[in-house]
Amino acid sequence: MTTTIANIALSGLRASQAGLAVTANNISNQGTPGYSRQQVVLQSARSSFSGGAYLGQGVDVVTVQRAYNEFLTAQASQSASALSYLSTYSDQMSGLINRLGTPDTGINQSLNDLYTAISRFSQNPNENASRQGALAAAQAAATRFRTVSEDLATLGQGIGNQAAATVGQINQLAQSIATYNAKINEGYAAGNGQAPNDLLDQRDVLLRELGKLVGITTSVQGSSVNVYLSNGQPLVLDHLASEMQIDTQDPHASSGIRLSLKVGGYATPLNRSDVAGGQLGALLQFRETELAQAQSELGRLAIAMVSAYNQQQQFGIDLSGQPGQALFKLGNPVAFGARGNAGDARVAVSIADARSLTGSDYQLARVGDEYVVTRLDDGAEFGPFSSLPQDVDGLRIGLIAGDLADGDTFTIEVASQAAVGLEVLLTDPGKLAAAAPMRLDVAAGNAGTVVASRLRSVESSNIDYGTSITVRFTSASGYELVGEDGSVLSSGTLQPPQQTIAYNGWAFDVSGTPAAGDVITVVADPGDPSGDNRNALALAGLATTKIAGGSTLTDSYAALISQVGTRAASINVSKAAQQGAYDQAVAAEQSLAGVNLDEEGANLLRYQQAYAAAGKVLGLASELFDQLLAALH
Repeated sequence: MTTTIANIALSGLRASQAGLAVTANNISNQGTPGYSRQQVVLQSARSSFSGGAYLGQGVDVVTVQRAYNEFLTAQASQSASALSYLSTYSDQMSGLINRLGTPDTGINQSLNDLYTAISRFSQNPNENASRQGALAAAQAAATRFRTVSEDLATLGQGIGNQAAATVGQINQLAQSIATYNAKINEGYAAGNGQAPNDLLDQRDVLLRELGKLVGITTSVQGSSVNVYLSNGQPLVLDHLASEMQIDTQDPHASSGIRLSLKVGGYATPLNRSDVAGGQLGALLQFRETELAQAQSELGRLAIAMVSAYNQQQQFGIDLSGQPGQALFKLGNPVAFGARGNAGDARVAVSIADARSLTGSDYQLARVGDEYVVTRLDDGAEFGPFSSLPQDVDGLRIGLIAGDLADGDTFTIEVASQAAVGLEVLLTDPGKLAAAAPMRLDVAAGNAGTVVASRLRSVESSNIDYGTSITVRFTSASGYELVGEDGSVLSSGTLQPPQQTIAYNGWAFDVSGTPAAGDVITVVADPGDPSGDNRNALALAGLATTKIAGGSTLTDSYAALISQVGTRAASINVSKAAQQGAYDQAVAAEQSLAGVNLDEEGANLLRYQQAYAAAGKVLGLASELFDQLLAALH
């Protein structure tokens, strides 16, 4: 009996000692990231039958388990990944806003200075100072466009560098998780199936950190955790890790970023949607949407400005009596071949005439033995062409070397590079064209409400500003062009929303509703270069003309900033909401797995008292054993 009591006491001592050790470990790791509170699992020892009853044999220490809930941990990890995505996106949006400036600064300030300078020039076309001021303001506006465009390009390069660093971190974490899988498997084997709690906690920390970098899903295989990208591609399988690869100089993409996943020696290309979520997903999403859109919108704004000012400048007559020359030039477009192209073509795209640019991007395709160019904004097709180069919408599309194979395609980006190459071509203030070669006359007896405006130049192989042409409307939309001898030269139909009539290198806009028989005459009326300011007034009028997609240049840029600001505000609202969800998820997880020092202090006293009590029982058993030995003697 005394032996039984001693054994029971010893088991109590062992249990209390284990409880004290686990409690001390919890207290020591109270501030350790990812540590899950541990607790001793006790079980009553198997009773033995003696004297007509089952007598207890003390307590067994079954295991030490961590306070862990798979659902709560997964919820906290998913919230952390979403918060990381939104935080990264928000930071990039702030950088974009800083580079674009505000509606009152940024490009709009330089545009307003340009408008003011050209207005002074239009009032004093013979003063060299006003001409120099207009030219200097044009150069300042071009410089501002280039600066903002270069800032956006720098932001894009920074995103590429961040993405490359993030990919490096992803690979390190994936390899570490694979290593922990192997260690945990070994731990279970060495512990006869007992869980290596510390290793499991540390692997969970790595999984959460990985989820902050890229969207992942997981599955459990035995004691290992397999990790997959959002598209299902395996990142970690048991103790083997795949390698994510990144190329920030990809010639087949405007973003310059190409991702792939190397699994077992074979690299699989990844799309942006394949790595949705986390920091990397946010960087790629921002680069390919927000930043790319801002660059394109800035480029379209530059194209609209250059096209309108060159149209007007090239219509006029300069101070020496010569036809006006182009005022601005733009950056050349770029062409990206599809990755699956079979041919060896190197495509060259340049701007043949900025006045005809639409701001749209294009696709060049080889169809059989011919070439087809598609305008991506509206799907309009040009061709088929039997050979290259060809001029389309002010672009000259040709080949540097090689050729396209049947089915090969190239994407031609016009707007994204337009602003970065914006420059003023004129250096002589006398080359500014203040005089006009023609004028518009709207017949006083017209029955309709037709209004003619903005007489300007357009690209043409047959320029004639010396012959008067009469536009005679045959209906509310149909018209005929009548020569000086009364002959009908051509006919056409007004096409809303941009109703334009063009002929022999000139064009003008039509608004209102004409009636049949209404007449507008484009009169050949060359002004004196030394005193005529009609074309200079037309240049000044571009400040309030809706030449940028139905808006003025300044309104269009203000709208761009407003759109970016609205989007940034929306992201910040989502980020704040996600921060709350994350805090709640972590709080729920920590309510179970976190270490509470008050609770551990109470446990410490409880185990200490149990240890002391078991010691007393052991002492009592020893005393009884001594008394038994004395009685036997």
